[in-house]
Amino acid sequence: MFSMTFLALSALVGSALAQGCPEAARFGTLKISPNPIVLGQEVTFEGNFTCAREKGLAPVYTDYWLTVPEANNSGFQPPIYFARRDAPANGVDTFTVTFDPAYSGFVHYPDAVYQITLASTSVVGESETYGKTLATGEVFYGVDVVKASN
Repeated sequence: MFSMTFLALSALVGSALAQGCPEAARFGTLKISPNPIVLGQEVTFEGNFTCAREKGLAPVYTDYWLTVPEANNSGFQPPIYFARRDAPANGVDTFTVTFDPAYSGFVHYPDAVYQITLASTSVVGESETYGKTLATGEVFYGVDVVKASN
């Protein structure tokens, strides 16, 4: 009787935890501080993959880019790839980056609109015949980029 009650309670708690994670968080969530990003100063990034892990999409590695969204990009502003990170053991990845204010994209397009793209790559299948099947999901986070005031 105890084991049946325990299993039922475990299923209920597991279901409640899964419901606590919005579908939008299945590839992770992102926090940035400070926002706006001040060129030449440290920016702290926190990728949280707790819900991704609960939904079976724990990342193997993550990639981060600073991009000009396609709708605003004239074709002259390539993505700035700034980090590839191994999956964090605890589900939360925190690191800092400093963007070079002398980068030509920042100099020539000072009013560009930016977003951070977080790409989370997970193993979604594995077999002896076909090996690992990987899937990548992306999270977008709008940011302002400003020059430091002198």
